[in-house]
Amino acid sequence: MPLRDQLLPSSYDYGLVGLSIVIAMLASYAALDLAGRVTSAVGRARALWLSGGAIAMGIGIWSMHYVGMLAFRLPVSILYDWPMVLISLLAAILASAIALFVVSRKTMGLFRAAAGSVFMGSAIAGMHYIGMAAMRLPAMCHFSPWIVAVSIVLAVVISFVALWLTFYFRRETKSGGWKKSLSAVVMGAAVPVMHYTGMAAASFRSSLIPGDLSHALNISALGTIGIIVVTFMVLGLTILTALADRRFSAQALELESSEKRSRQILETSFDAFVEMDSNGRIIDWNVQAEKILGWPRAEVLGRILSETVIPAHQRDLYEEEVRLLLVSRQGTALNKRFEVTAVCNDRREIPSEITISVLRREDSHHFAAFVRDLSERKRFEQDLREAKEAAEGANQAKSAFLATMSHEIRTPMNGILGMTELVLDTDLSTEQREHLGLVRLSAESLLSIINDILDFSKIEAGKLELEFIPFDLRESLGETMKALSFRAHQKGIELIYDVLPEVPEALLGDPGRVRQILINLVGNAIKFTERGEIVVTVDEQPEAPNMTRLHFAVRDTGVGVPVEKQESIFEAFSQADGSMTRKYGGTGLGLTICKRLAELMEGRIWMESQPGQGSTFHFVIRVGIQDTPAARSVPVQPERLRDMHVLIVDDNFTNRRVLEGMLTRWGMRPTAVEGGRAGLQALQVAKSTGHPFPLILLDGQMPEMDGFTLAELIRKDPSLVGATIMMLTSAGHAGDAARCRELGISAYLVKPIRQGELLEGICALLEKKPENKKEILVTKHSLRENRKRHHILLVEDNLVNQKLAMRLLEKRGFEVAVAGDGRVALDRLEKESFDLVLMDVQMPIMDGFEATTAIREKEKSTLRYIPIIAMTAHALKGDEERCIAAGMDAYVSKPIRTNELFAIIEKFLDKGPRADAALALGTEEELTPLAPELLGDAPRIG
Repeated sequence: MPLRDQLLPSSYDYGLVGLSIVIAMLASYAALDLAGRVTSAVGRARALWLSGGAIAMGIGIWSMHYVGMLAFRLPVSILYDWPMVLISLLAAILASAIALFVVSRKTMGLFRAAAGSVFMGSAIAGMHYIGMAAMRLPAMCHFSPWIVAVSIVLAVVISFVALWLTFYFRRETKSGGWKKSLSAVVMGAAVPVMHYTGMAAASFRSSLIPGDLSHALNISALGTIGIIVVTFMVLGLTILTALADRRFSAQALELESSEKRSRQILETSFDAFVEMDSNGRIIDWNVQAEKILGWPRAEVLGRILSETVIPAHQRDLYEEEVRLLLVSRQGTALNKRFEVTAVCNDRREIPSEITISVLRREDSHHFAAFVRDLSERKRFEQDLREAKEAAEGANQAKSAFLATMSHEIRTPMNGILGMTELVLDTDLSTEQREHLGLVRLSAESLLSIINDILDFSKIEAGKLELEFIPFDLRESLGETMKALSFRAHQKGIELIYDVLPEVPEALLGDPGRVRQILINLVGNAIKFTERGEIVVTVDEQPEAPNMTRLHFAVRDTGVGVPVEKQESIFEAFSQADGSMTRKYGGTGLGLTICKRLAELMEGRIWMESQPGQGSTFHFVIRVGIQDTPAARSVPVQPERLRDMHVLIVDDNFTNRRVLEGMLTRWGMRPTAVEGGRAGLQALQVAKSTGHPFPLILLDGQMPEMDGFTLAELIRKDPSLVGATIMMLTSAGHAGDAARCRELGISAYLVKPIRQGELLEGICALLEKKPENKKEILVTKHSLRENRKRHHILLVEDNLVNQKLAMRLLEKRGFEVAVAGDGRVALDRLEKESFDLVLMDVQMPIMDGFEATTAIREKEKSTLRYIPIIAMTAHALKGDEERCIAAGMDAYVSKPIRTNELFAIIEKFLDKGPRADAALALGTEEELTPLAPELLGDAPRIG
């Protein structure tokens, strides 16, 4: 037994020391988890987690302290005063409560952390020193003041670090995260530092007075084990509970967050949101519902929606829609949208759209409805409707103005152009012809500008409609080239066109728009070409059955276009060079219209060009192929043409190639040479071999020796006199007919020559009687005169147009009768027989539409049909459709293009000029087998 007042030696059980550190780390980890739970909990749950967490954490800290106390060894027996032990436990719980309360705040500034650490550190220090005061042993305890102070400071500092670490990691949701574990280790190692520093402040001296032992307990080994086991159970259970709660809390937080987002969406929605139970009673009402409908949320909850906001006269409709929605059993969430009138709190009615959904949950359901105020939209729709009506009215007024102006401009233009052409066909002096030519050119330029502007405006407005009608490609192309040949020949340019044999002839499409593209492209080629030739070729790019793509190429030898300008020339009001506008003229709309038309026909347009080397414009369009093309009459017996030797004399290689291919297709044997001297040599050789040429095709304009000079040399050579000569010229001149008769030339045709026209001319020469061969000159006029003279009724109120149309028709070989209005036309049709009617539309007394309707009505009883062609100055969108709908068969706009007019007339009278050229040359059975050979796929000469 130690002597009195003797310093007692002390030691530690290092096993229990290590165990105390482990308990401190476990308590620290529990503190980190508990901080997160307390922070995320609200209301009563928060209080439960705070109190329960403080007890569990306090037990852990206290257990670490008492295990550390039990690790302390003295050579005397140590008892513990249990009331003091409980007080130290309460101090530990208080320290834990302070810590959890501080770290569970939303924010923790430096001041709050410092204050919390002071209170928490003081409570821990109090727990420690109260625990030491609970010791009962025969010795007196002495403390070193400075070490005690250090221990208290350590308690505060350690508390400060613990609070910051706990606050920082309280939101970490991943269990067992390395950051949280590392923090628990640091905190668990630091807390025992304070404890063992406090133990180092105490020293014990032996005493004979052990103190008050009335409440003293002896802590046995079993008691020590019990404290340790209980501590581990409490802390383990706390951690497991926090872990489980974290999982449920995460789901709850996610659900809460989702609900908050949903609620925020509903509250910020521009539509009113109403939720109802299965009885239709309102259980939710968002802010926008208050704004739109005027009822406060508190006032409408529990009320039936239909009785609150749906007016009585529409309530049945609303309830029927809801009933139909409930009847549908497809799925668990169904919705329906409909428009109704909603009644506001101030009895104001507003148009609204309700989208109502029913959500089925097992045996029950509830409704969610969005109510949208349509007042603004209805006002906008009304404004839009009024603006549309105003725009349509303005558009109708503009259309009426354009129609009137178009009619008023085209009517005098028709007189100017028509009369100019008539005068140009008479004998004129050179100066007069030049002046009238300028008049016609100016009038055609003005007409071209008018047409371009009207077409461009229709295309831009998307109102240009394409036809899909049967047409003959080669005949249509031939008529187009004829119309352009005069301008080309004026400049001394060869105009040639060639359709490859494999290209189908009977097609379906819009021939008028194809012609428009070609006129633009060939017209430009003529404008920008000073010498050389312009060649138009057509080939086929086969596609689906009954459909094909036609590839057109327009090649010239003109000025060319720089590469950098080749894209821009297809833009509106654009040309390759600004100076061209002054030098060549034009609106810059032609190629833009061509591009749009090609695209409308499912094709495209492009060009290839080099400055100074000419240009080639390509365009591709999609057309149909006729299933059953119209039957054709063959103009001559096959034997008359087969194996006939023909000499072609032409300096242009392209013309020779086209003519040679054409004649070969008809079974003839052509020989082509490039000039007059070569032609004479070919005639001499053929004569000497016993195979003279019965037919010679001469070009009128050739270098060195032209066609007339060669014809004169042939006439002077007695050995060559038997040949029949056909002159093909690019430009007719006054006196040419007399020279032809003088030189023994039998036919005189102007290029470009259509296939049918050339065949008809050859047939006419072969059928001429020998005694008449030198008296009658075959021309395009004589070919027409040989046909039947048809009787045409011209219905026109304008005197100038009457006179013009009569002259043109009579020159073409038709008999013409005139009626000044529709009523006079009906009277003349009652008394006379006509083969065709040319009908103006705008006339006094009875217009063309009324007259046509009356004629068609009359035909129902007579069973005799007469073709009616509209010939009018109305050229706007829908005019042609109205004419066709009224019963007319075709439409020609003024100013009249003679080639276009006569092509349509011949189509309806005899379906082309070739039928009447067959001057009783054999039976149909004899002609049919060779019909494709003679007329089907031969190319055309330009």
